[in-house]
Amino acid sequence: MGQGEEVVSLFYIGTAIMLFLAFGLMFIVVTYQRHFFRMKRKEAENMLRVSLESEKNERARIAADLHDGVSGDLSAIKNYLSVLAKKESVNQTIFDEIKEGVDAALQNTRAVSHNLMPPLLETEGLVPALKNHLNNVGPKAQIEFEVITNGVDQLPPLVAYQLFRVLQELTTNMIKYGNVSKSEINLLLEKDSLKIEISDNGVPFNFKENLAKPNASGLKNITSRLHAIGGTIVQNEEKPKGNQFTITIKNINHA
Repeated sequence: MGQGEEVVSLFYIGTAIMLFLAFGLMFIVVTYQRHFFRMKRKEAENMLRVSLESEKNERARIAADLHDGVSGDLSAIKNYLSVLAKKESVNQTIFDEIKEGVDAALQNTRAVSHNLMPPLLETEGLVPALKNHLNNVGPKAQIEFEVITNGVDQLPPLVAYQLFRVLQELTTNMIKYGNVSKSEINLLLEKDSLKIEISDNGVPFNFKENLAKPNASGLKNITSRLHAIGGTIVQNEEKPKGNQFTITIKNINHA
């Protein structure tokens, strides 16, 4: 082999080594970036879970304070009024007005406490709490809510809590903006996955388009809560009237 051929061979070998090193370096960089982004995404998901768990605990604390503190004080005032009512010198009209005001404040305090953390959600789970909530708000809004369950019993506490808030937000939107008279919520548990179908006969709206708006805090909360428990929400094909959404949560026992 001549000297020229050796130079060419060395050139090709050197080029091959350089390319190998370059591709190796690129592979290492790409792998590191993927690992970095995975770690960042996992960190963000953990922060979201902690944030939502903190919100749940704070709601429970405030609800307990309202129930045990403010409600207790109002009940004591109500008892004092009952004692005063037995005295002849009391102006009955003024007394009745004060008593009505205390009763209203007591009812409002209990309503706020239950809204912050429904007692049934803690003791009996999602379905009883959801039915109780809809039975309370439905008649006032003149909406017929129907909840259908297929094998759904007890869900993990965090999943039950986040789903209750999601369904509460969706039904509140129906009441405020949807001009809805009937809605059906169908829960279906299949092995380790939960599917919830929500339909109504109200004014159609595009979930994805509205989610992109700056003031769509309620819809953003829905997607954040579902993301924290590994869930997704999909709007089915739009119809001339009504809306239909499907919420899916896989590996529900590990959410």
